[in-house]
Amino acid sequence: MTGRLATLGQGEINPLILQALVRKLVAKGVLTPDDVRDLLFEAATHLDLVGSDQTPQAAKIIVEEDLLPAFLGQK
Repeated sequence: MTGRLATLGQGEINPLILQALVRKLVAKGVLTPDDVRDLLFEAATHLDLVGSDQTPQAAKIIVEEDLLPAFLGQK
């Protein structure tokens, strides 16, 4: 069953579940938007898009422009 779930939506279900989970945790007050920003920044610094980890400046742009709106539903 795990293999089948992994292929639902050609892998698109995992990000949707993660986004919904984060939104629910923020709504319940378990996480703050700043907590989410910090977690996303930590993850973004380790993205290997150009052959190495992102600079702090590049990671901040990725978080603010791409990840935060996707996770918190804001721009």
